[in-house]
Amino acid sequence: MPKQNTATKNLRPIILELHQYTAGKSIIEIANKYNLDPKQILKLGSNENILGSSLKAKIAATFALEKVNIYPEVTSEELANKIKKVNKLKNVDVVVGNGMDHIFEMVARLFLNNDDETIISVPTFTCYELATLWAGAVPRLIPLAKDGYQMNVKRILNAINKRTKIIFICSPNNPTGNLMRTEDIKTILENTDKIVFLDEAYSEFSGVTLTSWIEKYPNLIIGRTFSKLYGLAGYRVGYAFIHKSIASYYFNSITPFVVSRPAQAAALHALDDTSFVNKTLKMVREAKEFYYKELSKAGISYLPTDANFITIQTAPQLSKDVADKLMAKGIITRECSAFGTGGNKLLRITLGTREQNERVLNELKLLFS
Repeated sequence: MPKQNTATKNLRPIILELHQYTAGKSIIEIANKYNLDPKQILKLGSNENILGSSLKAKIAATFALEKVNIYPEVTSEELANKIKKVNKLKNVDVVVGNGMDHIFEMVARLFLNNDDETIISVPTFTCYELATLWAGAVPRLIPLAKDGYQMNVKRILNAINKRTKIIFICSPNNPTGNLMRTEDIKTILENTDKIVFLDEAYSEFSGVTLTSWIEKYPNLIIGRTFSKLYGLAGYRVGYAFIHKSIASYYFNSITPFVVSRPAQAAALHALDDTSFVNKTLKMVREAKEFYYKELSKAGISYLPTDANFITIQTAPQLSKDVADKLMAKGIITRECSAFGTGGNKLLRITLGTREQNERVLNELKLLFS
């Protein structure tokens, strides 16, 4: 008989060092903790679409339930082809995954061996580091410049060695909200043949994308998601643009059936709902203008944003302390200590409706007065 409590000895050593991904707090968690009415809680910590999702997408997903006894397409081909058609790209394939996190894991599966390295500019989305560690590789973290939170290109290029396989870039960056300079991204691409993964999860809000560069730079992979602009975070649909020269290797390595039929149907029809998209973009634009004006008047330091969230600088207070005080008032935000260097003084707030934004601002004024 096997001895009790010995199964852990079979774990990979790196697993013993990992911690669970820290997600934004849920409404139920906060309602229970502070004895609040769930209906009065604002969930502004995960950059979800405050307006919900497209009615067309929800109807399509409902009809797709009639065939949930049948496996979905292996590679979400219909959705991938529609994305290619919408973006009008040549020599570029589209791969679809169970959220962009799945895309990260697949890229790690393709390119990373034990003891390989990735380069990540921090503070940024923590899943790049997690995907690296899961593969048994080593993340090299390089701080963003404190002035403007731009990449330190010189340090990135100097950090590249024979073990380097992937350079992760987030633009607009999460949690700082700013676009990375296109000339910096170009400099990196011109000076290395390593894989450059560019996360454009928030690109629709900025209006800037580098998808047209993939034809010239086949080592460039660009990730996108339906979770933000399209409001389909609960369906977990991510995708990436990848050069045809490496796409076949991706498809040969893919985990099959990762995107459900309802999720594929929702994403397909979300692409057609320009009314919902425009309504979301208008809300985000107006929210940015409101926060810029009112935070400046209140003397609260913030970072200009190209995304659907705004990040304030909480120094000398810790962002965790500010987030906790807001949660007690029924407002869920995201303190950014888990994102890396400097994140412990950054608080990220999803942009919402005027009424929601005013409520947040009123509480911030009290905390920073």
